[in-house]
Amino acid sequence: MRVLLYSAIGIPLLIADAVLLWALPARMANILTMTQGVILLSGALAYLCLHCLLRKPERMYLWGHEFTHLIVAKLFLRHVHGFHITSRSGGKVVIDRTNVAIDLAPYALPFYNVVVLLPVALIAGGPPYARKIYLGAAAFLFSMHLSFSAEGFIDGQPDVRRSGRIFSFAVVLLLLMLWTPILAAPGTPAGFSGLHVFYREWLNNGMDAALGLSARVRSLLSHRFL
Repeated sequence: MRVLLYSAIGIPLLIADAVLLWALPARMANILTMTQGVILLSGALAYLCLHCLLRKPERMYLWGHEFTHLIVAKLFLRHVHGFHITSRSGGKVVIDRTNVAIDLAPYALPFYNVVVLLPVALIAGGPPYARKIYLGAAAFLFSMHLSFSAEGFIDGQPDVRRSGRIFSFAVVLLLLMLWTPILAAPGTPAGFSGLHVFYREWLNNGMDAALGLSARVRSLLSHRFL
């Protein structure tokens, strides 16, 4: 019953995700230069080569994944009975009770990106080469997070199954999209000061796209039944 209820919530959320995802690339292109776009692509490709051709940094990811579980569980005042990571069985955090936020936090929160972002956010500005290095590193780490998160959904991890894959995917996708401009901000000329404009215009573009699609659907239906 829980999965059915959450899935019913997840379906309209997925539609909203699709609209926002459609509008996101155009908004990102407005805040990034061609050079910055190439740096982001290079960082992402560098990780994919590591993941597919060399060796996946699985242990590194597991530490971030389980530590995120631990942090969010503590925020909800849960009692943690155990925390361990082994090469044979992977990682595990044993707590008295879980919830949706604790389950999905490691997928929706790119742990290592946040670790890198925090000190960068405290140092405003910076030389151009530092911003380029940050963008490359952020793209590398975000690609790692997306790759392992996708594997978790495909494998059907218990964290995902408890609330259903539809709802879990919808929530995680939404939060990862919301993270994207924040993670890119230190590498852009406007920095964090331009985020409020970005989110406002992104939402407006999404709403315009949704209204346009709705109008086209109504037009098609009216022509079909006339």
